[in-house]
Amino acid sequence: MRNALIITAAVWIIAGSRGEFRGAADAASANGGGVLPLTLPEQGDEAVLAFQRTVYDAAQRQARHLLSLVHPWQEDAALLLATDSKSDEHWIRPNAGTVEGLAFLYRFGPYDPNVVGVTRGELLPTILGMMRYLTATHVTGNRVTGDGRPWGDAWQSAHWAQMLGRAAWWLWDDLPDDLRRDVRRVIAHEAARFVDAVPPHQLKNDTKAEENAWNSQIFSVAVLLMPDDPRREAWEQAFQRWVISSFLRPADEKSDRIVDGRPISQQFTGANVYDDFTLENHGMVHPDYMQTFGLSLGCALDFRMTGREPPEALWHNVPGIYENLKWFVLPDGGFVYPSGQDWRLFRNADWLGSHVLMAVFGRDPEAWTLAQRSLDVLRRMQERNPSGAVYQPQEFFFPSTQSDLLRSLAHTWLVLHYAQDVRGSWSERLGVRRLDSGRIILNRTRSAVHTVSWGAVVMAQCVAKRRDRIVSPDQRNGIGHIRLEGSPQALPIKLINAAVTEKDGGFEALLVVEHGPALVRAELRYVSHTDGRFEVSERLTALQDITTSEIATGLIGILNNPTWIYETGRRRVTVDGKTTQVEAKSGATVNAEGSRVIDIDGVLRITGSRPLSAWYAAAKDYERARVTDRLYLNRIAIRRDWKRGETISEHRAVIKAMPPEDAPATE
Repeated sequence: MRNALIITAAVWIIAGSRGEFRGAADAASANGGGVLPLTLPEQGDEAVLAFQRTVYDAAQRQARHLLSLVHPWQEDAALLLATDSKSDEHWIRPNAGTVEGLAFLYRFGPYDPNVVGVTRGELLPTILGMMRYLTATHVTGNRVTGDGRPWGDAWQSAHWAQMLGRAAWWLWDDLPDDLRRDVRRVIAHEAARFVDAVPPHQLKNDTKAEENAWNSQIFSVAVLLMPDDPRREAWEQAFQRWVISSFLRPADEKSDRIVDGRPISQQFTGANVYDDFTLENHGMVHPDYMQTFGLSLGCALDFRMTGREPPEALWHNVPGIYENLKWFVLPDGGFVYPSGQDWRLFRNADWLGSHVLMAVFGRDPEAWTLAQRSLDVLRRMQERNPSGAVYQPQEFFFPSTQSDLLRSLAHTWLVLHYAQDVRGSWSERLGVRRLDSGRIILNRTRSAVHTVSWGAVVMAQCVAKRRDRIVSPDQRNGIGHIRLEGSPQALPIKLINAAVTEKDGGFEALLVVEHGPALVRAELRYVSHTDGRFEVSERLTALQDITTSEIATGLIGILNNPTWIYETGRRRVTVDGKTTQVEAKSGATVNAEGSRVIDIDGVLRITGSRPLSAWYAAAKDYERARVTDRLYLNRIAIRRDWKRGETISEHRAVIKAMPPEDAPATE
């Protein structure tokens, strides 16, 4: 049996490694403060405790980094912030996230001032100063930010507000009365914006799954902070409505499945997820946004910590989405991106929280294995930085990256208190998975993952199934570019036709693409074999009389990062037996004109059926928080005139990734 511990106002030292908890003297006094009382069960599983200790230590180190950014507001030195003072997402969200992360460390766990850099007591004034800045500059406050505007009433401001509100819930007994009042005012205002609204929906290009999921959280936090408020019932109803709306599929419109006492068809407000459990954001099928179920499912923790049963809506369609992610996952804990990755590539540490949610609340043993992968990568990443930061400055461009990770670590540590009989397992996905709604097909072989996308993004790639994936998810992979004389821009790509079939344990994709509009036709063939071979071929035909300045097709993006934990900052490019070391960000080139065999690091091997007009170009700097060199299998870099109907070029090659020497039979 697990014993629930009521969090008390005085410091309560839990024996052994259980650490410190701060809270009210008993449940009655905590509830007397007007918020729902927190409870945490004791965790007795040594494997989980070890995992928790690593998570908590990572949170402390990450907090040390974020604390180094905190400074007084130039308008009022009593108020603190970690960014410039502005009213938009990139300035409010990092501050709200930092507040939540620091509040977690102040309230919970085996705090070590030597790691964080300040004592627990010294942490509180910083938190209060940052909270006062956020409440004062909200639209319900009496101040404006440095850009002359308050924050709030924005498309994402309910998400920022819930971070502030949850921090206040954890710190309630240490908050002055005026700050309690101000936080409640912010939360109530942001909740009121959505309480009677119908959640939006959209399938193509820009799902509303993520937005609905983050907006749902404001209602959960409102109940935590104001359980006796007459609006509570409306907040609870809105929470369930916004949660269920987040990941609805078209099939749900006619489904008689009962969720929270009602058929799902009666709760249908429009689909955000395709029936094959993919979703689109940023104009592509985007695995990162498939992870956003963690925003709403994370509220299960609010319910567990307050002794309430989470609504069934939190799990609706989540297992199907998560199964897709298992097909996308790579040995380093990251994902293959069949339609490209316009965010950061090395987000492995970010996925820890959703894996733990599925392991603990979803009782999925495979999720525990994936969580262990993510935690191992996070630890290795953090070891690079004396400051405590997990991410190197070059590895992200989104300002909330570091603070969001601290929040995730906080929630992960708390969720792990509810882990019961957690044991990992893993069944490696091998074979073909076809996702027709998302217009993606992939084949997982022992050595590589082959993918073809024929949706909003046309793309094909062979990704090494190693911790060093080698191949960068460039959205022109398999396609490349053509430039006309006098224009620096590559011609746009348009899919004309696609025929994709499964065959012999693999697949064949025949695509017709136009570079143009209607200037050059590319007839493309991609064949994936179960033994790991990925055949690629291309025929280019001029559709008009044109003059080109550069043709560079058959692209393979090659990662070459100087700081990533599984890369060395150089690539060995071997062309027909002659090796060149290509340093990261060097801008160096390797002319592979007339080559038959091109080898990258002895892992990725490209063999032409006849001599290739290939060319390798190293990147000069980071793009989208990664360094991507480019290998073109077909390059014509001189000015050429082409007549309508003329065949410009043809090439055929086989790409194969060598299996890791230590790979098990299922790997």
